[in-house]
Amino acid sequence: MGSFTLVQMCIRKVALNMDVLERQTGDLPASLLQDLMPHLNIYYLDRIEKAAHLKGVSCSSAWAAKWRDLNRTWRWKLKFLQPEKEDWKQMCLESYFHKVLLRKSQAHSSALDMTDLSVAAKYVQVLSLYTLHDVQKLASEELRLILATLETVVRTLRLIDAKVLLRHRKSEVLFVLHRLLDHGSVKKLVLKRTPDSHVFRWIMSRCKGSSWNDDGPAASKCPRLHLLMEEIEYSKFCPSCSANVTCPEGQIHSVDLEVCLTAASRLLPSWIGLRSLHLSPTQFVCRKEVVDLVESLRKLFLNPHCALKDLSFGNMYIQQYIASLLISCPTLHTLSLEIGPRWDYSTTSSVHFTSNIQLSLEKLTLKAGEIQTTLECLPTVLQHAPNLSTLHITGIRQAHSFLHTLPESNPSLKVLLLEDVNLAECHSEIIYLLENSMLEELSLKDCRLLEKCTEKKDFLVPFVAAAKNLCSLRSLSLSQNRLASSVIQVADLFLEHPGNIVKLDLSSNFILPADLLEFSQRIEAHHPLCRFTLDLRFNPLNRDPLAKGQALRTLRPFCEVLTDEWDFKLAMISS
Repeated sequence: MGSFTLVQMCIRKVALNMDVLERQTGDLPASLLQDLMPHLNIYYLDRIEKAAHLKGVSCSSAWAAKWRDLNRTWRWKLKFLQPEKEDWKQMCLESYFHKVLLRKSQAHSSALDMTDLSVAAKYVQVLSLYTLHDVQKLASEELRLILATLETVVRTLRLIDAKVLLRHRKSEVLFVLHRLLDHGSVKKLVLKRTPDSHVFRWIMSRCKGSSWNDDGPAASKCPRLHLLMEEIEYSKFCPSCSANVTCPEGQIHSVDLEVCLTAASRLLPSWIGLRSLHLSPTQFVCRKEVVDLVESLRKLFLNPHCALKDLSFGNMYIQQYIASLLISCPTLHTLSLEIGPRWDYSTTSSVHFTSNIQLSLEKLTLKAGEIQTTLECLPTVLQHAPNLSTLHITGIRQAHSFLHTLPESNPSLKVLLLEDVNLAECHSEIIYLLENSMLEELSLKDCRLLEKCTEKKDFLVPFVAAAKNLCSLRSLSLSQNRLASSVIQVADLFLEHPGNIVKLDLSSNFILPADLLEFSQRIEAHHPLCRFTLDLRFNPLNRDPLAKGQALRTLRPFCEVLTDEWDFKLAMISS
């Protein structure tokens, strides 16, 4: 114990004196280098990474630990991450940048903070701006080099409250936006709460592509920077942005807008350079606004230079207009609709598909909001989308109708994700689909699969047999179906089988330690030939730590196990 304490004291001493000892740390044995990493700040952890890599030591676990320290809600956030695939260094440094720089008080940063920020700025792919102070700080002389770094690395710019941020058209704010959008590498823009119409038009002019400006296609260009406010002298910030110099034009390919639909519809036909568009209305949407939006999209798609392939709407009552929307956007590849509550009960669209219409649709996502929704047109849409490869349905009733349609009308379907869809009485359709498809990924999340089963194995046994015989299937999720002790039948996916499934999600299924232990013993008996990833998060496994530990030890020779107490270090070493 004394020797261990001495080693720890020496490691901490080295960490405190890295400014002098940095060159010598590369001579440390790999085990000591691994122990040193958690004690290093961001600057020195970044600098030591190359030496560690040469010794076969990964820094990922140290970056993951720092990310957890920066994110107090990390357990919740892991629900939306794939721990075995994430770039922990990038995530950590991006979080550090926002927390220390943009949320920092007015006090001057220390020299060490500035050094760390210079390192972190190189990894900020998504920049979120919250307040006027955040932006003014980036425009300051003190952070000019950091802003220059951000110009080269930021791909997504998020204005969390654009209406407030741009209310007074402060010169510093417009300057920072200009540098990031026009001189930088930003391709995606997220605007929460739309600014006034003049500023909105100025920002969104970057969606017009190279063959269009306010006067139409191929018109001559004035410097864009001065279209909004000629009185602002940007040259005081940057000599290259003077009135005598034509600044470059940014090209935004993807936008996520929380917007008044009327404002968006007016400009939509000119956004020919846009490839991806997401619209969320700021208020309830009336029938006329939906009709105008669909008409604006029709005009956009009539332009032969239209680049839009990915379209999504959030919280909008639009199911009665899906046919009109798809007919207006014939070359659309991806459509995502979040269906909100209906409040305008006037006459709905009467447009229907004709037999000769064939959609280019490859991915379709339909999500009902708080109330489950019946979508009568869904089977018809599926029949006119023969190239559909991904279908994601949430909260839609009458699963019988569209499940029955899939094998015949969508033979190219590879990914089927169903969430909060009642499948308690659709067992025969599910089995038929598995027996007559080429699915690679199937997710049945919170689908009440076993709700009406007298004996749960009556469904699980044929389901597992059909899934096992589907050679194309690589990923299966049964999350949130209260499998509990029935999880044991799921282990038979690997019985006398070459092992096509590489990811199995059993999270949130009320699996107890004793159930998991029996599951693990069955897996061990089947001895899968190929390793797979097993997601066991959000199950009450801590009720019996001994049984849980034994089960995990039994499983680890055959799979990478994800649990709530996921061990970053072990996962990184094994990879």
